[in-house]
Amino acid sequence: MYQLNLHHLRYFLIIAQEGSLSGASKILLIGQPALSAQLKQFEQYLGAELFQRIGKRLVITATGEYVLKYAKAIKALEDELVLNLPHANESMRKEFHIGAQESVPKSILAETMSRMNRVRPAKLKIIEGTGDELAQLLTAGKIDFFIGNFRPRSEGKEMFYMSLGKEPVSIWGAKSFIDLKKGFPKSLEGKAFIMPGFQNPLRHDFEKYMLQAGVNFNVTIEAQDTALQKELAVKGEGLVLFGDESMKTWAKAGLLHKIGSAPGLKEEYWLGMVKKVIDNDHIKSILSAFD
Repeated sequence: MYQLNLHHLRYFLIIAQEGSLSGASKILLIGQPALSAQLKQFEQYLGAELFQRIGKRLVITATGEYVLKYAKAIKALEDELVLNLPHANESMRKEFHIGAQESVPKSILAETMSRMNRVRPAKLKIIEGTGDELAQLLTAGKIDFFIGNFRPRSEGKEMFYMSLGKEPVSIWGAKSFIDLKKGFPKSLEGKAFIMPGFQNPLRHDFEKYMLQAGVNFNVTIEAQDTALQKELAVKGEGLVLFGDESMKTWAKAGLLHKIGSAPGLKEEYWLGMVKKVIDNDHIKSILSAFD
């Protein structure tokens, strides 16, 4: 008796994707007659027509669309299995890899790890990097959690987030900008700023604040890397926006100075993870620490 298998689901997915047997044949490296026979066998097993044959094109039917949803879900589960199999013993070792953005205050990072350990003692390995780098590691399954000041997106993957808290944000600059403290925020008129990209909510909030204050400013440098933003600010290339807590070390060293604070302007930090089809029990218990 014929049994449903992953090969037929994959053939069906590629055929639906390409819209033709010829296109799917090239990708799958299978002859068209053999591929056509496999599709027919799959349809016979399901007892439904999945495509309408219009010339050389295959147009998916309503039933085919319904089957396609399940085929994609099964393919996602297959991918997840392959991705996580090398870490099958992690549940025994209780080890988690946490990607931490450099801009996250160490106090928030320490509190997050402390809460994780209180619920489920584990070995926590911290990997620091830029937001974009860590977002890629998260979606690739290289880290279990992401801690940062924005919510990364991933095509085709469902993300889960929890807020870790907020901190007041101020405008910071090199010593040469100290005089701007007088008459703040009007003193910022026409001044150069080093800003994050448009995907950062803080930038939108700051632009709204400046608009309401009737102050124009110039974004002379746009950079995602917060470490680079600070280094450029130290060199006097422009003003930057950072949370007060995360700037303590820089302020104490006299490298950057607070020019002024924008009332109501806060930076929010997030704990994020890729939602898996089969969740690890340890991850579930850790997330309960933030409920």
